[in-house]
Amino acid sequence: MSSSVAASLQSSAAVARSLATLRAAGLVRIDDVEVEALAAAVDGIAAEAIELFGSRTDPARRGGDIDLLILTAAPRLETARRVSRRFFAQCEERIDVVVLHPDRLTAAEDAFLQSLRRVRIT
Repeated sequence: MSSSVAASLQSSAAVARSLATLRAAGLVRIDDVEVEALAAAVDGIAAEAIELFGSRTDPARRGGDIDLLILTAAPRLETARRVSRRFFAQCEERIDVVVLHPDRLTAAEDAFLQSLRRVRIT
C-alpha cells in the first residue's frame, strides 16, 4: 500500500469534532468521555490516518473495547504506548492501539487492513 497523503499533526479539538460527527451519524459507538479521551490521546500525533475498527464501528453490537488504528511513520511501540497511556489517564475503558507504517506494510499487515471495517477519524 503506497501512501499519497502527507502525515499531519492531530489536534484534540479536530479529533473530538470528527468523533462527535461520526457518533451523531451512527457510524461509531462511543460516549462523551471516550470522545474526549481519544481526542487527548492522539493530540500532537503525526499520522496519515487515525481510524476506529472492530465492534465500536458496528452500531448493532454492544460493549467491546476500543480498537484504534494509526497509520504513521513514527515509531510503532512508542506511539502505541503514548496513545494508550494518555487514553487510560482519562478513561478506564480498554483500548487496543495498532500502529502501522503506511508505506512499509507487509503482505500480512495489508491483508489485515483489508479485512477490517474501518471508520476514519482523521
